[in-house]
Amino acid sequence: MKRHIGKKAGMILAAGIMALSQTGAFAVTVMAEDTAETAGGYTGDPITINFWHTRGSGSNYEVVQHEVETFNETIGKEKGITVQETYIGDYNEMLSKTQLAIQSGESPQVVVSGNTFVNYLLEDGVLADMAPLAEETGWDRNNLLDPFQDINGNTDGTLYTVPYIRSTPLFYYNKTMADAKGLTEPTTIEEMEEFCKALYEDGSVSGLCIGNDFGYLQACHLYQLGSAFVSEDGNSCPALDDGTMLQVLSDWRRWVDEGWCEPFDATDAGTVMIEEFTQQKLACLINSSGSLSQLMQNAKDAGFELGACQYPTYNEDDRTAMIGGGNICIVSEGNTDDQIMASWEFVQFLMSDEEVTYNTEMTGYLPITKSVAEYEGMEEFWNENPLYKVAYDQAQTGHCQEQPYSPHLQDLTQACWDAVSLLIADQSIDAEQAVEQIKAESESYFG
Repeated sequence: MKRHIGKKAGMILAAGIMALSQTGAFAVTVMAEDTAETAGGYTGDPITINFWHTRGSGSNYEVVQHEVETFNETIGKEKGITVQETYIGDYNEMLSKTQLAIQSGESPQVVVSGNTFVNYLLEDGVLADMAPLAEETGWDRNNLLDPFQDINGNTDGTLYTVPYIRSTPLFYYNKTMADAKGLTEPTTIEEMEEFCKALYEDGSVSGLCIGNDFGYLQACHLYQLGSAFVSEDGNSCPALDDGTMLQVLSDWRRWVDEGWCEPFDATDAGTVMIEEFTQQKLACLINSSGSLSQLMQNAKDAGFELGACQYPTYNEDDRTAMIGGGNICIVSEGNTDDQIMASWEFVQFLMSDEEVTYNTEMTGYLPITKSVAEYEGMEEFWNENPLYKVAYDQAQTGHCQEQPYSPHLQDLTQACWDAVSLLIADQSIDAEQAVEQIKAESESYFG
């Protein structure tokens, strides 16, 4: 996979450089000499750091603007560091454009990498290990929530990545509707079925809709059932052979066939789900904690109260939910020690209680540190907005985990996406056929 991406990047090198130049992604930097004294943080000459991110609109972009402006006016001003932000696109675009820029000798300094994409950059050997920087500056990595201690890129004491815009799936529902029927929010899949059936109104209100994001949503159920979407060695999908994939897909199709669960829209599932939920044509949906702010505002505008609870489980003794989203990485390839240390100053700033709180308040992304739970600003916010604490509790209680790294993860996820589209959206195959289709496609890389 690494070589394939590299060849592709090489083929579009000239065009890519031109495109990046036109978008301003290659900011003009003031290169400082390689003289940083790391023990006290950055102490070099004035320097500019390029921050490439995936947060291009709405409250997400507002957060980036706030982070960059606040840093530049405080720590940056004090230490002579200026951060310039550039929106690059989604995680796929971030990977390809980062690799392209490095090949061209125009490396960015700080990038937001999707959690399942980090290992491609590690294979390229282009990321800085931040563990020595953390030790030298006294930054406590143990302050990260436990699920983020050993995320992709951080093993055997290394720290190639820190969590930034991380999320976990939640069960959202129209609390006004639920209260009117005296319903209690569900914790298990069985309870979820009864809850959604009770809210279903034939011809006017669908009980539930679930998007087609297997590696983030449905994969949770495989782990709850004692199986795995990807084996620890990354070379197989145990759920394809032990019956759990069939169980999860069969249940989902049964819900759709029974009528109370709406099949996702084949062209724009996320947008349609949120629109129908806002219009109160859909009573419940499963979506990212990163959607919380939008859903709360939509519910307020539409005149109903939003409810949210932890991801329902097949097994009360195993409430596994996945964690997705993006991490912060520092690019070492093509950058000086000064640039790396100046970048680390910005990374530390992003991990401060104040900035973690602001990020959560604006979006619903997970607050990723332990200390933020005792930070006055966050405590006040949670007291006033308890739904924002649901995702934190899901992570803090150990229910969250990240997919093991596999060079075949993206391929497997795509195979599931294809099969689920036919099973749920088109309803042209059954669950057994869906499993067989995924198996057949995965043989080319799992063997």
